[in-house]
Amino acid sequence: MLPVYGTTLVETLGYTLMIPLLPAIVRQYHASDVMVGALLSVPAFCSMVAAPVWGKLSDRLGRKTIILIAQFLTLAGYLMQATAPSLFLIFMSRIISGCGGGALGAVQSYIADVTREDQRDLAYSLYGAVFGIAFIVGPVTSGFLIHAGLAVPFFVAAGIELVTILITVLLLPSHMQRTSHTSVKASLRAANAPGVRLVLIRHFLAIFAIVCFLANFALYLNHVLGSPVSEVGWLLAGAGVVGGAALIFVVSPLATRLGNRRVAQIGLLASFLAYGLLSFVTDLWVFGIALIVWAIGSAMVEPTLTALLSVRARPSERGAIMGVSDSINGLAMILGPATGSAIIGANPRYLGVLPAFAALLAFGLGRVRRT
Repeated sequence: MLPVYGTTLVETLGYTLMIPLLPAIVRQYHASDVMVGALLSVPAFCSMVAAPVWGKLSDRLGRKTIILIAQFLTLAGYLMQATAPSLFLIFMSRIISGCGGGALGAVQSYIADVTREDQRDLAYSLYGAVFGIAFIVGPVTSGFLIHAGLAVPFFVAAGIELVTILITVLLLPSHMQRTSHTSVKASLRAANAPGVRLVLIRHFLAIFAIVCFLANFALYLNHVLGSPVSEVGWLLAGAGVVGGAALIFVVSPLATRLGNRRVAQIGLLASFLAYGLLSFVTDLWVFGIALIVWAIGSAMVEPTLTALLSVRARPSERGAIMGVSDSINGLAMILGPATGSAIIGANPRYLGVLPAFAALLAFGLGRVRRT
């Protein structure tokens, strides 16, 4: 599992490294808030388009092959971003990285392939904890390294990606090398099964809410509290510590006792409360409370919904369905940053309104019997 978690860590680092740097990019390239938000939306669009293809290819060619291709694309994107002299080339590098990020569906499928059902909750909790680690490492790294220039954090990320590629080549077993001859139409039909479809919708709403807030985290703090890049980095790192601890010590035991569905419901309610608090932030302490509640709620939602989806997917279609899930989540990651940055431009205090509505709707859908 180490190479799989390493891949997830590096893919997520590409996102978390960028978030604290957004105000600096605005200043250096004289870009608007909406344009900077697009730096997070563009790779998500590429991931959305690539995800079903990667997922289906991983069913046919094997997970390891697809994971390696994605890692090389991500490495190329980081190197290009570190050396890009213009905002246009930064966008191009984000496109390349986004195509590589579309293979996370294959990573999620690999976890389901190599774990027993009684191990899966813990495996996906650890998978989610990797996101928490990325939220610790990424923002703090950006905060420290930005003084050496915008390029340095991405050279560091490229170095980590290179190590991950070597680990994958040497240590990742070639599971799932058998072929699957199901059609794309059959895969979409499997994803449209009532129980699977409702989980996909809830996952979309949860990811949209998370990304709408997270992608505009630095801009929100800059507009509302005037926070510098270093402070943003430490706040994101703190959220990562809280979320990672919640995943390991709270989410996994609760999922075993209550089930993934109930834990996801609790997390969605906590997220709703956190987003609602954003309108009432007057100082860093109030924001810190909202951030802790948000980190715990988000930690409870993502891995449990992913685990539910992996159980509902047939083994022969697991990669394809996870690819569809990754594609749908990619759509959320396109709409979230752009929508959030538009709200920031109008009134930053309203940033949490739309995510709160999305979390509440996902909670309501969770009351439907077949979810």
